[in-house]
Amino acid sequence: MSRQERPSAPDGLDTLDIAALIYRLDNGVPILVDANATAKRQLRLDGRFPMADPWQWLNAGRHPAAGRDHPALLSVAYDDSRQWHSFYIRQHRQPPLAVKLKVSSLEAPGDTESSRHVLIAIGEVAADDAEPSLLPQHQPQLRQILENLPMGVCTIDAGGYLRQVNRAFCEFFGYAESELLNAHFRKLLPPQSRQAAEKRHAASFPHALNRRHSLEVRLHDGTPRTVMLEDTVSRDERGNPQRVAFLVDITQRRDVERRLEEKNRRLEYLATRDDLTGLHNRRMGGELLEQALERGKRVGDKVAVAMLDLDHFKAINDRYGHAVGDTVLKEFSHFVAGALRSSDTLIRWGGEEFLMILPGSIAFRHRRR
Repeated sequence: MSRQERPSAPDGLDTLDIAALIYRLDNGVPILVDANATAKRQLRLDGRFPMADPWQWLNAGRHPAAGRDHPALLSVAYDDSRQWHSFYIRQHRQPPLAVKLKVSSLEAPGDTESSRHVLIAIGEVAADDAEPSLLPQHQPQLRQILENLPMGVCTIDAGGYLRQVNRAFCEFFGYAESELLNAHFRKLLPPQSRQAAEKRHAASFPHALNRRHSLEVRLHDGTPRTVMLEDTVSRDERGNPQRVAFLVDITQRRDVERRLEEKNRRLEYLATRDDLTGLHNRRMGGELLEQALERGKRVGDKVAVAMLDLDHFKAINDRYGHAVGDTVLKEFSHFVAGALRSSDTLIRWGGEEFLMILPGSIAFRHRRR
């Protein structure tokens, strides 16, 4: 839509020192298309339209007002354009501004149900000295303590947005403070775990207290790390609950633990399995045989036991070497195991001897001819 086709900000509002913003709603997405002289001066607009908001909107609770919470959409939620609403505007590297605004619908040529215009009239614009992203100024000592802590510290509100971050937190994740403040905590998580983490936060808040658990996170450059997170719930200066989280990087410790777990699994495997064939070894096989016989007595079932022995196996080792002999043992065990039922068990009893446990089978006897 051209400049002439869209509604202009009412010039009469300039004489009342009221800032006027014109937004076009395209399928519910607000786009700033015009502003009067007062708005350009007070809100530091350069006059290039249309454009996305050059600032971040915060609602009266100082929570990000984006998407459906954007003030331009108040005309959808409220039909009464006479009502004043409180918001905050945060511009890059500028202190926030507290504003009082009204929203009303405008008519413009070409407007449809999916694309229409609204007017935001801002009657009050005042500097807001209470920076919501920092601790209150009457608590300088507490703020200094948090800033100097060697561990990362952040506070998260009920919606999951970061309200405070200390220096160690920013340095660990590789972000500037301005990139983290008022961002959602999902920004710091791998994509596959974000939805589950948001559900856990919503379900537990504000009842989490002194909880400690490990968490996989992603740094700014995409590097995965593991942190130990301990959090509790406190209240901000307005009495709203917030989660205070302390983070310690345990990536190296977790890597050591994983290696130890792998070694323990390997030791457990070697204690019960034959390293060459992967079958249960004689020690474990004896226990399995006792269990099968005891189970057979208890349920009145027959258990067949068979011992297999590879004849002339020594000749194979002597003629072709032990490497070939090992291959024969592996191939033989693989062949026999594939022919058994899932309820049967094949055990390497020792050397070229194998034991089969066949529960529920009729005993058989092999007679040499």
